[in-house]
Amino acid sequence: MVAGVAAAVLALGAGCADEGGATDAGASAAATTAAASPSVAGGEAACEPIKALQVQYFDKVIAALQKAGQAAQSGDSAGGAAALADARKLATEWAGKLEPVAGQVSDPELRSAVSQFLGQLKQFGTGQANIAQIQTAAPALTSVLLKVCP
Repeated sequence: MVAGVAAAVLALGAGCADEGGATDAGASAAATTAAASPSVAGGEAACEPIKALQVQYFDKVIAALQKAGQAAQSGDSAGGAAALADARKLATEWAGKLEPVAGQVSDPELRSAVSQFLGQLKQFGTGQANIAQIQTAAPALTSVLLKVCP
């Protein structure tokens, strides 16, 4: 289960409310195993770096969101806010590292999906987007990533 969740990087806290609400860890498990595949399709050089960033950041972001949800459920609003701020910081770091990789994507469909996800990730990091907004871009990226980078 841990490997499946870790590979499901694009879920990015599925089910967590923007204001530090509860995180639904089960919802994140519904994502695919995009990061688990070691192969690169048709010379798309950006596949492996995108997957590596997913593996690097997903568990950290999910842990922060889960901590925020647990704190909110226990009435610790300060702890929830701090954990949500940590998740936003991690999302900003992830976006900063994904952006140069996104510029290397040659497949038009993957480029569009990465660009959309990157935009939502940046907005979440600055508080301008909530998890629900990221969830619209994440499945699209996952689908295209699996298609282009099997």
